[in-house]
Amino acid sequence: MSLHQRAFFVALIGSSALVIPTLVLAKATGESVARDADEIVVTAQKREESLQSVPLSIIALNGKRLDDLQVRNFQDYVQFLPSINFARGSTGVPGNISLSFRGIATDGGLIGSGTLPTVGIYLDEQPITSITGSLDIHAYDIARVESLAGPQGTLYGASAQSGVLRIITNRPDATKFSAGIDLEANKILKHGAGGTVEGFVNVPIVADRVALRAVGWYVRTGGYIDSIRRSRTFASSKITQTSLVGTDLNQSDVVGMRAQLGIDLDENWTVTPSAVYQKTAWDGPYRSDDDKAGVLKVGHFYPEFGRDEFYQVGATITGKIADFDLTYAGYYMSRTFASQNDYADYGFYYDAIAGSGSGVVDNAGKLIDPSQIYNNHRRTTKLSQEFRIASPRDSRFRVIAGLFYQRQTELGEDDYLTPNFATRLSVPGRPGQVWLTLQNRIDRDYAAFGQAEFDLTDKLTVTGGLRAYKFDNTLVGFFGVNTTFFGTGVRQCLGPKTGPFGVGVAVVPGTPCTNLGILNPDGTISPKQSKGDGFSYRANATYKFDSDHLIYATVSSGFRPGGINRAGAATPFDADKLTNYEIGTKNSFFDRRVTLNLTLFQGDWKNVQVTFQAPGGSGVAQITNAGGARARGIEGDLAWRDPSGFSLTANGTYVDAKLTTPLFTGGPIATAPAGSKLPITPSFKGSLAARYEFDLGAWRSHVQTTVAYIGDRIRTLPVKDSAKLGLSPAYTQIDASIGATKGGSAVEFYVRNLNDVRGEQSRSAQCNINYCGPSTFDPVGEIYRNYNQPRTIGLRFSQKF
Repeated sequence: MSLHQRAFFVALIGSSALVIPTLVLAKATGESVARDADEIVVTAQKREESLQSVPLSIIALNGKRLDDLQVRNFQDYVQFLPSINFARGSTGVPGNISLSFRGIATDGGLIGSGTLPTVGIYLDEQPITSITGSLDIHAYDIARVESLAGPQGTLYGASAQSGVLRIITNRPDATKFSAGIDLEANKILKHGAGGTVEGFVNVPIVADRVALRAVGWYVRTGGYIDSIRRSRTFASSKITQTSLVGTDLNQSDVVGMRAQLGIDLDENWTVTPSAVYQKTAWDGPYRSDDDKAGVLKVGHFYPEFGRDEFYQVGATITGKIADFDLTYAGYYMSRTFASQNDYADYGFYYDAIAGSGSGVVDNAGKLIDPSQIYNNHRRTTKLSQEFRIASPRDSRFRVIAGLFYQRQTELGEDDYLTPNFATRLSVPGRPGQVWLTLQNRIDRDYAAFGQAEFDLTDKLTVTGGLRAYKFDNTLVGFFGVNTTFFGTGVRQCLGPKTGPFGVGVAVVPGTPCTNLGILNPDGTISPKQSKGDGFSYRANATYKFDSDHLIYATVSSGFRPGGINRAGAATPFDADKLTNYEIGTKNSFFDRRVTLNLTLFQGDWKNVQVTFQAPGGSGVAQITNAGGARARGIEGDLAWRDPSGFSLTANGTYVDAKLTTPLFTGGPIATAPAGSKLPITPSFKGSLAARYEFDLGAWRSHVQTTVAYIGDRIRTLPVKDSAKLGLSPAYTQIDASIGATKGGSAVEFYVRNLNDVRGEQSRSAQCNINYCGPSTFDPVGEIYRNYNQPRTIGLRFSQKF
């Protein structure tokens, strides 16, 4: 090792106290291993490359690593990806999750007319980013998961603003037959039981030319939320309601399958059609009402249940013309989400504070229980097509260029129902319905992109990328009540007062009229529209000291398309943009038994899209572009693999994310002053996994422990609301396992959440925090937490053929 490399190595050790003991241990072994052992190949830059040679901050978990870490779902793998943070929606149900990288979050998504995500999620070649929550795809027979931190706006486009998460499945193999089955039984401490049945088969159909890979899974997850007996009386009517009673209510079932056909047309061209289907169904609440009912308990008054179902079909075609690689990927996805949730707090607290229950009557004019049921329905479709061409990867000058098109639709319906509510007061045509939101949203994206790399010397490479984009998003429909209430409802209907209910023209079927749209001079109604175009870019310089050490500097940008408010005169909001600066280094030591990667970054976020409610009110959430924010931090990941069978991996991210300009949401007083911390993101998140493999007779055995830490977080940006909602505290979760393999057989006993910690994934109130949260009426209010799964023990058996 040269003198400057030694100095560089010493500087790295000095910058990261985490790696010192590990590197000392690694050096002490004095043994060598094959230089290509455990190499991970990724496709982060749309071509195959070794993980350690990609000048990006990227964490990749390959199939073996996913199995070792007991990864089964979204929550499992995110805890080992240090730059990603997530929060569940207010109900905490499956499939209602928002992601962020490096602190770029304002908690504005998960509603149909809300902001698009800042993170792009891909399943193989299709973006599956969803407006109202990420797909929680079961992780089985997965080749790898790639986490790309920082803007990826050049190659991945819209909603890859803060990063990209890619899930890559195993491909069909026409050279051999293979199959496997995995069985699991588990039990949550003092709560419900569950289990898993998974299997795959890979069948060559035409030797070396055509193969089919089919995968299936069924997962039962036991419940751990109880509903206790609880009563409360409404101030206006003196009616007393009593809660439902049950134990371990939030059990869920996931069933899914995936099929891919690999067809080699000749030595250059391959077609891979595929289809994926998954359905998740659940019963019971996922929230915990710690203050009023107890930890992992609620006292709810209406049944809660739901389902999340999706399918994806499409094909990828790859081939060569001359020395150029061509790829076409065309996919269609359809997702249906439906849930029923208890919404009784809204009626109770507004009645107690504002007397709103005095107007809630039945058809006979008699006062009734004013509490509500919230039903949420979503039908989302996504059509995406991408064509790209790549020059030979071994050339000194390399280019990737392509075209992209995407059309995403969402028909979203939110029903707020009060049983026996008077028909004359209900939304027209919907007896018992207090409030209706039913709207049709369409998001269209178009792009042309290119990225070029040039080796100035055998050590120095420069990269430049540019993406020209255009978006065209529309929203039309109805939101509100029967009468003018919070500035919404049928009295705001557009067009002549005609139609089946005599209140206006219904553009979206099922609505009484349209109050979200544009009335044209000829009397027709058009959707509200948000349009824009622009460029995102990437510039990079990479210097490779040798095959084991490199340093890089990057300037890149990402964007998120604008949209349309359903409230506030349905005004559009503009795109926001992130400019990222980072310096990183990737290093391998001791014959590649130790790898150490570090990145320093700063993201400048401009024209930030912020979702808010008017302080003290109960009105519809609105979105505004609110100045700027900044995120600074450091990321690091370390891996040590010793020939004796011991391995250690660790990673962590420190981030300081805050507003750089004050946030005003009405009035002269800032809702959040400059310097306010951005929500969802902890200052530090990290994980560590230690594994020891050894021979025990004819069995290859292992013991493993993983530790995941996430720091404390705020949930919302407005400082007064955040103070009432409270801080989600830091927590550490420990998992452990012991197992053995022999031939194709494997058995493993594990304990997840060994220390049985209550790790908050979000907290919220059912309605405006000034009513449902702490108030003069109730100093505590009704604040719900969503927790990770309690201590779970399980036994897993697998057989490969």
